Amino acid sequence: MGRREIIKSFLPALFFTMVLFLSGVAIPLVGFLLIPLVPQPALALGLKQGKGYGVALLLIVTLVLFFVSGKELALGFSLLALLAVLLTLSFGRGWSIESVVVGTAAGMLAAAFGFLWYFFGSLPALQLVLRAALRENLEISLKVYEQVGFSGEGLEALRERAPQIIDMVLQMMPALAFAGFVAAILINLFFLYRRFPDHSSFFAASGDIREWKAPEPLIWGFILSGFSLFFPAGEVVKALALNVFLVTAVFYFLQGLAIVAYYFHRKNIPYFLRSLAYVLIVFEQLFTLFVVGLGLFDLWGDFRRLNKKDLNPSQVS
Repeated sequence: MGRREIIKSFLPALFFTMVLFLSGVAIPLVGFLLIPLVPQPALALGLKQGKGYGVALLLIVTLVLFFVSGKELALGFSLLALLAVLLTLSFGRGWSIESVVVGTAAGMLAAAFGFLWYFFGSLPALQLVLRAALRENLEISLKVYEQVGFSGEGLEALRERAPQIIDMVLQMMPALAFAGFVAAILINLFFLYRRFPDHSSFFAASGDIREWKAPEPLIWGFILSGFSLFFPAGEVVKALALNVFLVTAVFYFLQGLAIVAYYFHRKNIPYFLRSLAYVLIVFEQLFTLFVVGLGLFDLWGDFRRLNKKDLNPSQVS
């Protein structure tokens, strides 16, 4: 492929990467929806032109942001760049989809902790800053609720419980960050599967994603961490159990989501209704909990009858 054609692919990818990231940072409220899409141009460029070009694009954008906008934005972008690099390194290795997602998310979580440690120097200083940021965001949310017309008694009760809420969120922060990274990785994989359907086996050895299920031993992590929350223990043990419980719940949520997608596909549900259902699942807690329960009890219920598909004719009879 000629140099001119490579440049024609490289420059638009560079432009869209910058636009997506700066828009995600600058646009209030809805801008965060663009952030998970930032690695997409580099990933697509790497698949089309070679991994080196994708990495070069990420490096150029990081340097531009560092010299123009400062190290804070550059480090924020570098975390998204790491997502693209780790995904690229996992491609073509024959890994399962859960190995690709967990490995990439774990690498991002370690890098995020390293960045924060670099900025604040110690865990107490980091907790102090996070506590102040959470308190500020909670106050902003309460003011919005007050303008919308929520009852004064309910808002006052939330204000009184604000310290306990903030402490709980701080304890859950590792699991919440891990879940956010998993969501960003899956969004990028979803668009890659859509744009490059012929490369599906290159991304992960997963078969039909609608038939995915969590590894069976994971149920013990869910059960033991759940029971640990009700026994007397130190704060560190409680926080660890809570994070393990939430992380395993994320995987059962994804399994439940795969079950929903399986039946949507099987029953040929219109895409508009599918989109509406997915929005409700993500933003409505009752539906979210239902999907987690669906994934959890699929271990015994086998709602998609996947175990029967693995049987030979004599076993079925």
